[in-house]
Amino acid sequence: MKQVMFSLFNGQEERYRSLVEDSMQAKVLRNYLLNEYTLPEDLTIFSKGDTKDTKNGKFYFDDFTNEKLNSCVASVKEKGYKANRSSVMRHVIEELIKKLEGQSKKVSPAERQVKKIDVYFERGTRAVLEKYVNFRDRNATLERFILEEYEPKDLTYVMDRLREPEQMKVGMDIKAYEKLDSLVDKINKDGVNRTILFRDVVIQLVSKLSKSDARELIAEKRLEYSLDEVLEVSGPERLTEVLESYIVKIKE
Repeated sequence: MKQVMFSLFNGQEERYRSLVEDSMQAKVLRNYLLNEYTLPEDLTIFSKGDTKDTKNGKFYFDDFTNEKLNSCVASVKEKGYKANRSSVMRHVIEELIKKLEGQSKKVSPAERQVKKIDVYFERGTRAVLEKYVNFRDRNATLERFILEEYEPKDLTYVMDRLREPEQMKVGMDIKAYEKLDSLVDKINKDGVNRTILFRDVVIQLVSKLSKSDARELIAEKRLEYSLDEVLEVSGPERLTEVLESYIVKIKE
């Protein structure tokens, strides 16, 4: 998660926070922007309003929410209207306030059934994932990706036998596991199980966040580990010899 700041209308942040329990404020805003918010028909609204009477408001956004907000801004500009992140967020929060004011009670945390499991990946997967998703946000990001975006693709890579397994503990709402299990039943193929799909989830998520092929990133990380091991055991001269020999080999 990253802290983001927006120029909001004076009192707007306080009105929103008064409608949502403290522990849920960032999550409710993120979920609304990601799953419910749509741009208005009148796009001139983003260049209207007195921006002199504004106050900075701070929230925590993940990469998905930032991407959605940037997409909204880009969509407005593509149609020839002015907009920026703050002007769109002022509208987002105002629309969310209207929705919340129509509810009978303050939004509070719902009961969640969190289940923790151990999943095994190819060595280097966890390090690559944590390059794009910090440890604190890992479970929430995986859960959200599974529930909101994930669809299995080519499973050939993730079905290969692990050469150097590494363990990663994951804790998510049971709804995420249920979706994976239902996809396993739908695919109905020998060898495809929840763990296989979980590996595919991580591959797709890293590919999305890195805008590159996660398989290549993991292979490079495994190579880095191997080189470090040779360096530690045999020293820099031997490592240099190994690298030079391998470069000659692949050029043949």
